Amino acid sequence: GFVGLPPPFAISNSSSSLSLSATLGALEFSLLYDQENSSLHCTLIKAKGLKPMDSNGLADPYVKLHLLPGASKSNKLRTKTLRNTRNPVWNETLVYHGITDEDMQRKTLRISVCDEDKFGHNEFIGETRVSLKKLKANQKKNFNICLERVIPMKRAGTTGSSRGMALYEEEVRVDRGGDVEERGKILVSLMYSTQQGGLIVGIVRCVHLAAMDANGYSDPFVKL
Repeated sequence: GFVGLPPPFAISNSSSSLSLSATLGALEFSLLYDQENSSLHCTLIKAKGLKPMDSNGLADPYVKLHLLPGASKSNKLRTKTLRNTRNPVWNETLVYHGITDEDMQRKTLRISVCDEDKFGHNEFIGETRVSLKKLKANQKKNFNICLERVIPMKRAGTTGSSRGMALYEEEVRVDRGGDVEERGKILVSLMYSTQQGGLIVGIVRCVHLAAMDANGYSDPFVKL
């Protein structure tokens, strides 16, 4: 079992990682799938309490959209940039055209909030991801979420001998004959102990897990 594992430990140089969603800010937006016109309407309404990114304690935020999977430029859209604010109000609608019912079943919309630097070094603030299959055709759905900072698992190799770090696996996926299904995210902490000669794994939390029971919930556990 879990005997000998640490509780989700306060990780030395990323102890704030576990409460990042509270410090990055919140984003309000709505999504509408117009089935007749094969279009996805993304209205970025506003953000609140964004993390200060500039020396004046403010930020120059904009929102960037990316349909996943897909790397072409047509998959990427962005709002205008608002200057010197941590509480931007965009009220801007971005539209993806040529969206099929198949796209709605298998694609995910990544919504990133970034800070535009006058020197061209744009910085990532936080993001959220919405599986499009959660949307019903021709019904607008409103969202008000806390931004998250997703850290790819591949960085695990950079941990020091006794340092720990919190890691968000970008997506937990199941591959069924080429059809990729999202199953949620897991936050874990890793620490290599030179004294014990072992890897200490802390299971912190999971979010957006797929419903596995008839009541729409799950009874989850983690196996290593």
